Amino acid sequence: MKLTIRSIAQRNYIMKPQKIKLLLFSIVLFLCSNAGPVSAQSDGGKLRTVVVGQDNKPIAAANISLFRKPNDVLLKGTLSNENGEIVLFAIPEGKYSLQVSTVGYGTYRSGEIMLRAGDFKVLDTIRLQLESKVLDEAQVIGKKPLIESHLDKVVLNVENSILATGNNALELLQKVPGVTLDNKKINLRGKSNVIIMIDGKPTYLSADEVSRLLENTASNAIASIEVLTNPPAKYDAAGNAGIINIKTKRNTQFGSNVSLNLNLGQGKYTKADGGFLINHRNNWVNLFSSYNYATALGFNDLDIDRAVDTKSGTTFFNSDSYSKFRYRGHNFKFAADFNLGKQEVIGFVVNGNVSNGHSTREGSNLIASQKGKLDSVVLGSNLSDFKYHYLTYNLNYKKTFDTLGTELTFNGDYSYSKNNDNSTVGNHFLDANWEEFKSPHIFRNDMLSKAKILVFKTDFVHPFNKTTKLEAGLKYSRVKTDNNLLYEDQDQQGEFVQNNGQSNHFLYNENIAAAYFSLNKSFGKFSVQTGLRVENTSSLGNSVTLGQQTKRTYTDFFPSIFVQQQINDNHKLGASYSRRIDRPDYGSLNPFVYYLDQYTYQYGNPYLNPQYTNSYEVNYTFKDRYLLSLGYKRTNDAITQVIESNSETKAIAQTDRNLAYFDYYNMNVNIPVKLFKWWSISNNASAFYNKFSFDEHSGAQRQLEKLSFQVSSNHDIRIGETTNLELTGNYFSPAVYGVFSFQSYYGIDLGAGKTFLDKKLNVKLGINDVLNTRGQRRLSSYQENGYYRIRNAYDSRVIRLSVSYRFGNMNIKSANKKGGNNDEDNRLKK
Repeated sequence: MKLTIRSIAQRNYIMKPQKIKLLLFSIVLFLCSNAGPVSAQSDGGKLRTVVVGQDNKPIAAANISLFRKPNDVLLKGTLSNENGEIVLFAIPEGKYSLQVSTVGYGTYRSGEIMLRAGDFKVLDTIRLQLESKVLDEAQVIGKKPLIESHLDKVVLNVENSILATGNNALELLQKVPGVTLDNKKINLRGKSNVIIMIDGKPTYLSADEVSRLLENTASNAIASIEVLTNPPAKYDAAGNAGIINIKTKRNTQFGSNVSLNLNLGQGKYTKADGGFLINHRNNWVNLFSSYNYATALGFNDLDIDRAVDTKSGTTFFNSDSYSKFRYRGHNFKFAADFNLGKQEVIGFVVNGNVSNGHSTREGSNLIASQKGKLDSVVLGSNLSDFKYHYLTYNLNYKKTFDTLGTELTFNGDYSYSKNNDNSTVGNHFLDANWEEFKSPHIFRNDMLSKAKILVFKTDFVHPFNKTTKLEAGLKYSRVKTDNNLLYEDQDQQGEFVQNNGQSNHFLYNENIAAAYFSLNKSFGKFSVQTGLRVENTSSLGNSVTLGQQTKRTYTDFFPSIFVQQQINDNHKLGASYSRRIDRPDYGSLNPFVYYLDQYTYQYGNPYLNPQYTNSYEVNYTFKDRYLLSLGYKRTNDAITQVIESNSETKAIAQTDRNLAYFDYYNMNVNIPVKLFKWWSISNNASAFYNKFSFDEHSGAQRQLEKLSFQVSSNHDIRIGETTNLELTGNYFSPAVYGVFSFQSYYGIDLGAGKTFLDKKLNVKLGINDVLNTRGQRRLSSYQENGYYRIRNAYDSRVIRLSVSYRFGNMNIKSANKKGGNNDEDNRLKK
């Protein structure tokens, strides 16, 4: 949980929702009216052919491109139908060449085709050959590596990885190069404020709710994970650390097929999940559904050691607690796409997560005025349970104009979440002889959090020719949150009575209107992409309990530019710049003080300002396989969680503050290695230097800085066609972030898999954290008047068995459907 303090100068302009809707409608109407005519068929020539594979079976959904000679200007593009047939209409008189490509096959390019007005040419059948690439003299056919490096992102292809099975999505993120988890908070290359997207869409959830959702998402439902450290203008400007996009599986094979899965895990406690994926696809509709049920039992062993310096001396606190928790969750998805024509698709998606759980925590807090000399003891207990509901509905439309690939897309989203946490807390007060010296304090917290999010978004893509492309779009989002805390004390008769001084009600509304454009242009081997995004924010935080309101209105501009030079076939250079923003978490603006016990509390800060980041990065790629990147980011008014000690009450408070600035330097290297035909290795190394500057309460300026690094290596060993082994190891050196210092840790994962029944049955066995070294995390916090150290242990070593079975139509070529560039981000916090 986070808390914050900060104000922002109000600007004199904000677009009202009515104007936004009118502007959105007007631009969509304009784009449609201008783009529509280009798809009309004229009295030109026609081409027809059929695409088949080496087995003479038709290939559906192959990518078809028609280029005009002599400059190879792209004129038309389409997909082959389920019979492999291609028909192109309204082709002006001239000379052309036809290109055909699809996943797993080599690209076909025809010779010169002369077409006159009114001609209807039927070409010979095009037979594609299976793609076979020779890498380091080892032949690989149609297999994606675990890690792919691109100039703008790194992709982790987990769909067929042994180490990805049997885990949940949160555990899977730890296998992404450069990603770490701190108390379930996701960091990327040593930076927080990472935006988590699922299928290109935001979750709009709090940090705890995102963790809960990912914990209840089975890894076998995930196809890949994309990491974008410097996103372009089409993405929202939030997230200075970058974007992590989790892409779920969406079967695109024609016909009907079903996949069943069951996963069992055993660490200190047992974990299990199971579910199914169902797909049906024909020429006019694609239906997809999935369901997963997960249950897990876990623990958390937390030890906090701290000291507070006062005028009368130093007081020492040692808190040790053990929590045991269980959760159960249902995760489901249903989607449908309807083909209105060859270039029009309308669809909807329903996502949901319903979960519940409970936990018990017992602990002690030893208090001493001298090291080793006990003064008093506080024994604590906490019984809690939660119920969580999350539903999101999406309506989408896509129109592809049959010319140069002009596209218009529209997305409308509505999300609703409800989180109910109840806890009963007891504190018993003992003296140095462990005798109770005053009455215990027992109280209840009933926290109900609700959120409603409405988003409208439209994007337009128009290639002017083969070398120039324009992208533009609009977005409007509205978020409403309602957090209500009921606090009750137990009286002497054992009845619980509401404590109005500790209860709290906080409302938050936020509207963001955005517009962007980007222009891509190639000049031979040199290409450039420049873009600009404008975002107008209007927010209102209302503490009903305190009668305090905070209003803000501001408009920001976020430029970006990307350049790339193809030196030759082996060497490529790139550079990029972007400006980004991170707004305070919604719950962090709540000014209420929330007490965990008499020595621990947290409070929000309604005066937190957004933080702004200027990001620079250069890239070098060798043979499209090896990647080196260097980056620098300067964040002003950096929002950072801090731990404050009160010398008078000896209590500690958790909140957020705006530090002066944060400098971040990083270097990242991806090196794939092919030792043998059957042994592939993906290596990643990152080094980063963090420097934080802030003012202490005394007015003195303080700087915390450290050079850190991370390394990981994944080994994929193939034994025949049905068996493979995987091994992953990683190491994270000590690091600092804000006022916190983190100790190093490392780990090793092992896995083995084998297929049966013509690869329909898949059995995998894996061990996470073989050496049990990741389950111990240590950190400390800088304090002006003492120290603060934490040791946290959890269930990290787990043996997992995964079984999956597929049946149905598995032999028809899958459609090569492109995912839409949905670019929303999630910032809903408690």
